[in-house]
Amino acid sequence: MKVSYSLNGQPLDSERMRVIVGTTHYTALSPIVDTVQVPGRHGVIVGSSIPVLDAPELTVKVAAWGADSDSRIARFRAMCLYASKLTLGKTETTDDGYSRSMVTRVVCTSCEPDDDERPFGDLRVMTAVFQLPDVFWRGVQWQEATLAASGGRLLPGGVPEPSSKGHWTRWQGLPNASPSELFDTLPDGWLSDAPITTLVLRFGAATGVTIADPASGTNLMWGGKRDASRPYLFVDAANRKAWTAANADAWSGGTDASNGIDWTTEPLQVWPDISSGDYRITIKQTGGTDKVTCRFLQSWE
Repeated sequence: MKVSYSLNGQPLDSERMRVIVGTTHYTALSPIVDTVQVPGRHGVIVGSSIPVLDAPELTVKVAAWGADSDSRIARFRAMCLYASKLTLGKTETTDDGYSRSMVTRVVCTSCEPDDDERPFGDLRVMTAVFQLPDVFWRGVQWQEATLAASGGRLLPGGVPEPSSKGHWTRWQGLPNASPSELFDTLPDGWLSDAPITTLVLRFGAATGVTIADPASGTNLMWGGKRDASRPYLFVDAANRKAWTAANADAWSGGTDASNGIDWTTEPLQVWPDISSGDYRITIKQTGGTDKVTCRFLQSWE
């Protein structure tokens, strides 16, 4: 598999500069555990059903050569140290030609020259260490899925075998508004393998909704009065916000209705099923039976 990186949209691989090492380390699981003393009981109470993940680190080692190696490596160093907002991009391409791109916010915690260079030579090597505050990588193109009023599969975990036609097709981004991809099989987790943190759902004339994820056991509820002039309800699962709007494409906000948001155990987290890798949500609606449109970015660990 070929992997290429970019920093703030600028490719790190060029004619005389290459990323020779790029590694991401998985983070340690940190469950929230509360110790209590109860007469006749021993042990601890686990207060969270979902573990909390710390920010992982990614190490990128770059090498530049040629007469302009100093200026190339200096530009990379300046981007690491002086940019107020850093976005690291990664594109992975399999030997079969399948490609996926992802981005994440990063903070540069270290940027040091290596000892691989030679005096009076034209080779410069530098290693940068980045922390990923958002933990997971996100896709670069928005996806949309329309589910039944009761929910369903948001995203498959993989495509293990060809269809009856001998192949599968899938939109790269929004349906009818992005190129389509043709493939026969895809490895597990290729489409997404981490919790989806950007899910926004659009409902019709419902006065109450409950969105639940069977994999994590979490949910999110909304209830409230509706204005006939604003027939669409949008629920932002990650930010626990809701709004109503007159237009079906008001994904970025309308009239705030977040005071109707609630949950039972923990706010909704959409995780892939451990066996199939599928992302599924169940939905209960009050006062409406319309299909539900979901908008999200894919997510990888």
